[in-house]
Amino acid sequence: MTALLVVLTVLALVVYGLERNHHRHARFGPRLAGSHDVDDRDLVRVSTELHAPADHPAPARPRVAARLSVRSV
Repeated sequence: MTALLVVLTVLALVVYGLERNHHRHARFGPRLAGSHDVDDRDLVRVSTELHAPADHPAPARPRVAARLSVRSV
């Protein structure tokens, strides 16, 4: 019975603390929301980087002949 009362007391204190913290920080929400009318510079940068290889093809790599070596034991 005592353990049940202790658990309920701790649970009530946790709920009270969470609610108190929620109400304290709820007033900052609209000011920190930000705006949505800005240009997305990451989208422009990524699309430029993805199109860069098509604009500048890589130089042809010379072919290397395969060498086979046989070791005698």
